Amino acid sequence: MKLLLDPGGTRLKWALISEARITEFGGANWQGATTALDEMLSDLRKNEPALELSIHILKRITPPHAQSTGFDHWIATCEEGPVLFFDPLPLAPFSVEYVTGSPGSDRIAAAAACHQRDPGGSFIIIDAGTCITVDLLSPGAWRGGAILPGLNLQAQAMAKAGLPVLGPNDQGQWPFQKGPKGALGTSTHGALEAGISWATLKSVEATSAALLQLDPCAQVILTGGDALHFDGLGGWRTFADPNLVLSGGAALLNSSLL
Repeated sequence: MKLLLDPGGTRLKWALISEARITEFGGANWQGATTALDEMLSDLRKNEPALELSIHILKRITPPHAQSTGFDHWIATCEEGPVLFFDPLPLAPFSVEYVTGSPGSDRIAAAAACHQRDPGGSFIIIDAGTCITVDLLSPGAWRGGAILPGLNLQAQAMAKAGLPVLGPNDQGQWPFQKGPKGALGTSTHGALEAGISWATLKSVEATSAALLQLDPCAQVILTGGDALHFDGLGGWRTFADPNLVLSGGAALLNSSLL
């Protein structure tokens, strides 16, 4: 069995893979991530004491929370099985049109999931997490895209400037109102919410519209923790898959010899 870990900006997410199939998705906020991971693995061992497990970490920039919450220590001391860092880029079933450097592993994994869904299709992939990425996958080629600050990053930036602190509610949703009235803040707090929501929505919408001009047949697919805020973006038919990155990462991992 394989355990694929995706260390994101605000959450650690994972997928259990058995016989080339994902059997379980999971995740936790960084504050309780290692505890949740240990509990999941403990339950797994109770059911299958002799289980052979390998742990694969999606290679990306390590978020600050990984150190502050002890994730780095968890990796270094893990006795559940071999721990390997997994780079999906060499296994991508499409060319990657990046002039310098390489795109994030999460962007390639999300594109791989779209390719698996429709190998001959075109996709605009919106991943609304700590940062928001808007990428274009055309048949046979991942063509690049744009990276924008996410909702929480914008709120944090304004809070550092001395403005009121904004954030999602207890259900993890931002209290943004869609439609024209959503742009009409009637208090400082409300105006900040309106500014963040409309600036983000219109930026993502304009970027997606530009990419659609390059590939008019592209489907729009959403993922990431804030994906629900972009449902129905631009009046286009959108699809949401909260586990897009893990699904694509698992597909590429299964195709490797790891």
